[in-house]
Formats: sequence, structure tokens, C-alpha cells
Amino acid sequence: MTYLCSFLDSLWNYNPLNTDAHGDDWNGENFSWFSNARALPPSLLDYEQDSPTLDNGGRILSSIVRPYPAKIAGIPLHFKYEITTGEFTLKWANPQAISSTEDVNPGEIPRTLRRPLLSRESEIFLPSQLAHSREILVKGLREGDRYVYDESRQTLFIVTSDDTPGLVHSIHVSVDPPARAPFVANDFWGDFGAVITFIIGALLAMFFSRVYMS
Repeated sequence: MTYLCSFLDSLWNYNPLNTDAHGDDWNGENFSWFSNARALPPSLLDYEQDSPTLDNGGRILSSIVRPYPAKIAGIPLHFKYEITTGEFTLKWANPQAISSTEDVNPGEIPRTLRRPLLSRESEIFLPSQLAHSREILVKGLREGDRYVYDESRQTLFIVTSDDTPGLVHSIHVSVDPPARAPFVANDFWGDFGAVITFIIGALLAMFFSRVYMS
């Protein structure tokens, strides 16, 4: 059975019967993020959360396994991840006065909560596939804020100190060295340069051969 997910410009599916030779073996597609042909037998897997063997059998994982805010101590406002560098930004706000009813303008994010926050600690999933052997750099923290990355739990913990209602927190997280760009943008010469060079070479060869024969 094939499971298909399409979200904006992302497209992937799960087809464990995928092979390098035949792809998904349907309609010429090759989008599965997993292939049994690439996987180790279960007896050889290490089931620790940060074990690289758990990724065995995975395909295009650099585009699928990505950071995301799992628990936010406040109101999430913005999140953006750049796959080619491994950087992401996150903005969230401290909740304003607690109320049971809200008047929110269309298109605006509500800034109030019906229940008080019980913690100032936010948790961001940061996969060890991206963070392993790299330094985690966090910018934008205020004085008194703290962070720690636990690779065994693949989680970046952020604890903020200022709980002023309505205050907006904004952090920028990067890794050093940066992640390699998994995709190379196509251009005209990259796609057709070899063909054009071959045609020009053939035309020149024909021209000089005629000049030589005449």
C-alpha cells in the first residue's frame, strides 16, 4: 500500500517496495522516503533515538527530517526552516491577559490563553541527523534566557526569563559547519550546455571538413 502526502510544494510517499532500479514501480515515480531494499534487518538495528541505524532504508531524509517546534511556552507566531543551510527562525509571544472569550480580528493570531502557562520552557525537535558533530548556535536570546541541546532526545530546550504579557521572543538557530545544500538549482547551461557544445562542435567539424575538401 502506498501512502501519499502533498503539502504545498512538498511531495512524498511511503512505499517500502521501492527499489533504486524501478523506483516506486508505478507510473515512473520514485518519491518514496523509505525502501526495504536499503534497510538492515531488524536484528541489526539499534533502537536508541539518536542511533543512525534507525535511518537505514531512508531516502531523501534531509528534506523530510527537519526541525519543528514541538512545545511552545506561549503563542507561536512564525517558523521558517532553510533546508540548504540547516538554519531556522522561531517567533512566539508571551500570552496576554487570560480571558474566557476573545475578540480576534480576522487573519490575526490570538494572543490570549484560557489557561495560564505552567512552564516557560519551549521544546524544538532538532534531529541528530542535522546536529550530530556540529555546534548548535542560538541567537536572539535575552539576558537570563537559557538553552540546552539534548541529542539523545533530539530536542533543543529554550527557557525564557521574561514573562511580560505580550512580549515577543525571536530566535535564530544555525549549525556550524552549515548543512550541505541537498539540491542544486538547474540553469540553462547545466541542462543544455553539453548538447549545445556537441552541436556547435559538429557544425564546426562539418564546416572545416568542407573547407579542407574544397
